[in-house]
Amino acid sequence: MSQNNVPQTMPSIEKFIRRVSQAENSQNKDIRLSIQEARQLMQDLALLTGNLGKTVGDIYLALEEIKKTSTEVDVKFDGGGF
Repeated sequence: MSQNNVPQTMPSIEKFIRRVSQAENSQNKDIRLSIQEARQLMQDLALLTGNLGKTVGDIYLALEEIKKTSTEVDVKFDGGGF
């Protein structure tokens, strides 16, 4: 698992992609998933979607901070020897 609790590989998604690809190559009009395969695919997609939402939120906060620090100017005047 990576730091963000999303596995590096998601076999159910990879298997689904392969099956769709094979169906397209053989010109099949449909594919079938068992309920167990569909449930695992749903869980992996939910995990991926949840993490994507968090990542988008983190990016938004980082961009807001960058915008704030890049537009603020801190000016200090030193009277010198007056």
